[in-house]
Amino acid sequence: FAAAEFRRLGVPNLSEVPLGVDLVEFHPSRADPTVRGRYARPDELLVVFCSRLSAAKRPELAVDAIAALRNDRVPAVLAVAGDGTRRAALAYRAARLPVRFAGHVADRSAVAALLASADVVLAPGPVETFGLAALEALACGTPVVVSASSALPEVVGDAGVAVAGTGDAFADGVRALMARPESERRAAARARAEHFGWPQAVDGFLRAHGALPEP
Repeated sequence: FAAAEFRRLGVPNLSEVPLGVDLVEFHPSRADPTVRGRYARPDELLVVFCSRLSAAKRPELAVDAIAALRNDRVPAVLAVAGDGTRRAALAYRAARLPVRFAGHVADRSAVAALLASADVVLAPGPVETFGLAALEALACGTPVVVSASSALPEVVGDAGVAVAGTGDAFADGVRALMARPESERRAAARARAEHFGWPQAVDGFLRAHGALPEP
């Protein structure tokens, strides 16, 4: 996704090296029933949006997806981890919906626990060039619905679903993921994240600078 612009410009020394994710901190073992219980009952679907609350991240699509799911009698609730300029507008939009705002979560372990305890994570930002939060969710074993216009489809692969930028489309993506057996979708998410460990990223950076031989 990011390399395409350099190819368009004819840059001759392009090296593609994906970023990495902390596969130890962000792990399925971080799932915590107590954390989950803060946001959802056992019979509810816990959806998480974890990002800055800015216009570029399109957080309103997460709220609209919950509205669409609830209209179809899917007992979905949304936990929003993050803060930003869209917080007040988002709270107003979600006034009649089961949306819980966690605010900015500074503790990485707490973020990992929330992501691992969720059923699905939404990443609706249309211009993500990598999407670390989505990859952290995958590392926690939680599948992700992403914007089809961003770089995330090539990051999440078959461990997620790429959709158009509407609330209804994101709701459909949630349904598609939840139709898969839980063990299957969680294993696929973790397996996908393991392609993006930091050792692979560091090796790629070193090769790009000639510090390691090409494999």
